[in-house]
Amino acid sequence: MSKSDPIKKVTLKNGKTRYRFVIDVGRKADGRRDQRTYTYNTLKEAREQRAKIIAESAKGTFVADSAKTVAEHLPEWLAGRRKLQESTRTNYANSLKPVIERLGHIPLQKLTKTQVDDLVTWMLESGRRVGKKGRPLAPATVTLTLGRLAQALDDAVKQGILVRNVARLVDSPGTAPQKEMSTWTAEQAAAFLAYVAEDRLFAAWCLSLYGLRRGEVLGLRWCDIDLEAKTLTVCVTRIIVKDQVVHSTPKSARSKRTLPLDDTLVAALRRLKSRRAQERLKAGRDYRSSCQTCNESHVFVDEVGEEVDPESYSDRFEVLVRRAGLPLIRLHDTRHTCGTLMHLRNVPAAVISAWLGHANVAFTMKTYVHSQDEALKAAGGTLGAVYGTTEKETAADDTEQDNVTREPDVRKCEKNGPENESAA
Repeated sequence: MSKSDPIKKVTLKNGKTRYRFVIDVGRKADGRRDQRTYTYNTLKEAREQRAKIIAESAKGTFVADSAKTVAEHLPEWLAGRRKLQESTRTNYANSLKPVIERLGHIPLQKLTKTQVDDLVTWMLESGRRVGKKGRPLAPATVTLTLGRLAQALDDAVKQGILVRNVARLVDSPGTAPQKEMSTWTAEQAAAFLAYVAEDRLFAAWCLSLYGLRRGEVLGLRWCDIDLEAKTLTVCVTRIIVKDQVVHSTPKSARSKRTLPLDDTLVAALRRLKSRRAQERLKAGRDYRSSCQTCNESHVFVDEVGEEVDPESYSDRFEVLVRRAGLPLIRLHDTRHTCGTLMHLRNVPAAVISAWLGHANVAFTMKTYVHSQDEALKAAGGTLGAVYGTTEKETAADDTEQDNVTREPDVRKCEKNGPENESAA
């Protein structure tokens, strides 16, 4: 080796010989040169690795050594997802807990497909950590965890920390077949509203059946309602995050929307507002007020202005459904009921999607529109009318029935003989 050779021979304190070089591998985040030092046992190995680094740097595929672990990278990645709602962020963090627990100590660059496969197997066999610990987790839950890990490792690839994403090589367990959502018919929905007509939260039950999310109903303020223009605007939600009720913005840009109110809702809200005024006077200083804009608390509160707890609202719905003797559905299924009934009444898909506050029409039609038994029967009748088979089949059935009726008479006459014919 000459003095100009970039690879230097070095002698360690124990007398052993090594070969070392310093090389630029790009720029750091702050713009400074990123120089790395590499040491190898033989000159041949050092030259091969130096040539490889130069070639990969030229192609933009070089990945410098990093000691960052899985447990260090995942929280950093999640912190960078600034547009996530707090509730969504919490769901992401929960789904990644098994990864940090089982694989967090492993350096990102040493994470293998086999290790991720083992994680998936463990979750499917005994990954439950809440409730019945040690029981299998649902395939949908495992799929969600694998998907979040894959997203986080995609980010590491973009940063140049990883060459490839091993999580993308792992087969997803998929999800269980989706159960057909339970929805009410128009008659059942009307029966429920008739049953709760005198309930203090009647207007809230109306809004739930009109397709608003639970958080949207309970986040509604009087300043969001224009009873003269007959509109309401969804701009605040009350949701549960980490066992705490928090105020948040709507789920997406399209979730913030202004909807018309029909006469039933306007009348229900006027009655509630009048009742609230009386309760406010009765409670006096003990009455709560949390909205500075309209000097009122949210629309749906108790007698002293205390906001309705979201879980209590869902529980109350179940109690009322049981008392009304109607098929039991979840509170969230009222949104599915709304979308389904609108669709069955030929409301355009784009309008249904906008009404429900969805990001796109395809999601609405795939997830929130369902079949109903009565609709299937009506569809069958429609096809019969279209194909012209209904009347023909009926006529054929009548003819066949006439033949069946006459044949026994003929046989009876032949058996009994002419002498019995007059008596018959």
